[in-house]
Amino acid sequence: MSLIAYEHGNRNSNKIALTFDDGPNSFWTKKILDVLDKYNVKASFFVLGKWAEKYPEILKETFNRGHLIGNRTYSHPKEGIGDFEKAEEIIFNIIGEHTTFIRAPHFNINLCLKYAPAINGEVKIIGSDVIPLDWKNTSDGIKQIINQKTCNGSIILLHDGSQKEEEVKSRPAEMFKALPEILKSLKNKFKFVRLDELEFE
Repeated sequence: MSLIAYEHGNRNSNKIALTFDDGPNSFWTKKILDVLDKYNVKASFFVLGKWAEKYPEILKETFNRGHLIGNRTYSHPKEGIGDFEKAEEIIFNIIGEHTTFIRAPHFNINLCLKYAPAINGEVKIIGSDVIPLDWKNTSDGIKQIINQKTCNGSIILLHDGSQKEEEVKSRPAEMFKALPEILKSLKNKFKFVRLDELEFE
């Protein structure tokens, strides 16, 4: 079967979506939520099932603060069929809603082949058109890429965690340093929305 991964929304609309991958975690996620609240921005969080299972209260708080929850699989596999189902059960048990947006690790759309038909085609597979390499870039480099590449309909890919526990504290650090300036700069030109409010072409 043929599946579509949406890398951006409608280019004729100034709506953009900020997305975070590979959380939740006890070190960064709440700090990011506080910054988003300060700037009145709603985002979309693609969570790993194994971290949702470990930090259910943080996932529930993310949801209760008005952010969209997406499915990133349970364990971030590189190959084979993704473990979306296991993650979905955990997420649903915590927030009481099913996810309708998924993002495959490494953007490997083949990981979605088994899962997407199982939920009657209601799911959207999400990629990104703005990837500032926040897991290895400096805060200045992250800001530069985002400011240069963001346009109408953009989906920006950031991380509030990592699939590897030893990287959780270090990976989002530069992104977090850049986040307030990113929000201030982009709010002058665009409207931040959740993925379910983004207009897809």
